[in-house]
This record gives sequence, structure tokens and C-alpha cells, in this order.
Amino acid sequence: MRNVVTTPESMVEKDGKINFGTFRAPFTNANILDVPFNESRKASSWWKSFRLKEWQHFGVITPSHYFGMVIFDAKFMGVSFFYAYDRKENKRFEHSVQLPGRSSRVAAQVYDDFCEFKKSGYYLRFENKLKDGFHKIIVDIKGVKNIPAVQGEITVFEDLKSIEPLVQVSPVTPFRPFYTHKFAAPAGGELLLGSQRVVINKKEDIALMDEQKTYYPYVSFWKWATAAGYNEYGELMAFNLCQNMIADDEDYNENCMWVDGKIYCLKAARFKFDEKNVLHQWEVRTNDGFMELLFAPSGERAEKISVGLIGSDFHQPFGMYNGRFKDENNRIYPLTNLFGLAEHHVTRY
Repeated sequence: MRNVVTTPESMVEKDGKINFGTFRAPFTNANILDVPFNESRKASSWWKSFRLKEWQHFGVITPSHYFGMVIFDAKFMGVSFFYAYDRKENKRFEHSVQLPGRSSRVAAQVYDDFCEFKKSGYYLRFENKLKDGFHKIIVDIKGVKNIPAVQGEITVFEDLKSIEPLVQVSPVTPFRPFYTHKFAAPAGGELLLGSQRVVINKKEDIALMDEQKTYYPYVSFWKWATAAGYNEYGELMAFNLCQNMIADDEDYNENCMWVDGKIYCLKAARFKFDEKNVLHQWEVRTNDGFMELLFAPSGERAEKISVGLIGSDFHQPFGMYNGRFKDENNRIYPLTNLFGLAEHHVTRY
């Protein structure tokens, strides 16, 4: 398992050196716009900003529902969605908005900053207060036709004293980094889905967060798996696995397992599934043998965009994971009926 080291003050040093590696906490100065970008270091500030893709995503898991939401700044377009999946009824609804230009605001850092997406009838805000140990989700979306309105607040408790987040900086190239910060944590609050009140209980409900700032190549892809739940001993079990365009993904990856807040970093992940039908069973494992999973989807969120030079083929099935995790002391942790997501995404932007 790879080493986790103390986080430097900045992601990019004054001389342009990028601090690649796996770190103990998010950067207080995630100054990714200071990267050299190419060997000549002649890229303009505008171009570096335009090529940067940034988002913050939350998934909230309860026994009855899953709530997924994102604020994404692609620079040429802002994207946001909120969807609710009723796990008992196997029904889903979604509010989704795409606006041209810089219509999304994404936080520069998560200690004291916010993400926001708003238009008439749609408001989503993520207040990041990591310095105080939490993030707050605020939702106010009007109902449209047969899609119910959504209002409410959820607090996600990322306490760095008890939760070891995944903080990873990997080389897309030696001059362009991939940065992500992820964690699983208790969540509490309340949402109104039309007239239905859903209480989110801090003692049993879990949020997964994904913050990302990356210089993706024009054509790229990723395969992703994540899930969370409590085991029979009351331990919060969660994992994050990804295979993407990073060439050296044995050591530069975002693969990890959390057991009650403790992180175990893993080697490269490999995915086996039917790309023509992502609702068939998936197999996911890591090359070090520590993680083996089967994923049985029950539904998916899918979206396809093709406009000129811009393209996105996105599939996000959701369902149940079963398998096992083995730690470095050879202790086996059964992973039984953990609710989670997978993704298969091919991009051209």
C-alpha cells in the first residue's frame, strides 16, 4: 500500500514544481492554475483556466433513498443535476440544468468556500466549512410537470480528526495534474420531495463526496466504483476505485478502502463489464488482491452529448456491491449489500 504524506502548503510550488502524491488532508492552497501546463511554460492564464475541469459531487445514502448531485464547471458550459432514487420502489426522478459559459461556481478550496449553481427555479449550493468539520448542502428546486419540487438542507460531517480523506495528485502529464479529494462521512438533515419528507439521520446515513480539479486530455475516459454502508459491528465501510487515463496507475491512483474513517490505499483497479449494457453484472478488483467486488445494478443515470467538437457518453448505474476487502494484516472484511454507484464515462472536451 502506498504512503500517505503530510500535505504541502501548496499544490504547485513557486518554481512550477507540482507536488504529486497521496496526502493526509486537502490543500489549503489548491493553486492548480499555477501549473506549467507544458514544457515551454508558455500557456496563457486564460488557456490554463479554460482547459481546467472542476466539480464537486455529493451522494447521500439512506435506507430508503439515494440522492446524487453535482456542480460542474467545464468552462465552456456549466452543468448541475439533482436526482433522487427511491430504493424501495425502484423509481427515480431528476432535475438537470446545462447553461453556456461560466454559469457554475466551484470552490477554490473546501476549508471556507462554496459551490453554487442557480437559475430560475433551480438553486443548489455546497457550503464547504472543513475548517469547522462540515459541509452543508442547500437545495431549492421548483417542481416541473411530473417532477416534484425539492427543498432542504443536509450537513455532511467531515471531521479530519476521525476521518482520513483520500487526497490525490496524479500526473496526467508531468506538467498537468489530476487532483481529487474524496471521503465517506455521516450526514444529517431533511429534504422535501414534493410533499414527501425524508429525514437524513446522522447515526445511520452516509454521504460520499468527490471534489475534482483536473486537466483532462481532449479525449479521455474513466471507470469508477464507490459504495458505503455500515457492517454488523457498526463500522462505516466505504471504498473508491477508478481506472482512467493516468498511465502509471499502480501508484498514482485514487483507489482506497475506508474502515471507520481509516484509509487503506490500494494499487490499480480493473473493471470487467458489458459496455453495451452497463446494467449487467460488473466485476471490479485491484491488482494487489486486496479488493474483489461484484456489482449488481438496479438502474442508471445516463446522458449523451454530441455538439461539434464536444462529446460525452455518460453511464452511472446504481445498485448493490458484494465482495471482500483484505487489509495489510490479512484481516478479511466482508462487504455485503453496500449501496453504491459505478460509472463508465467517455469524454471529448
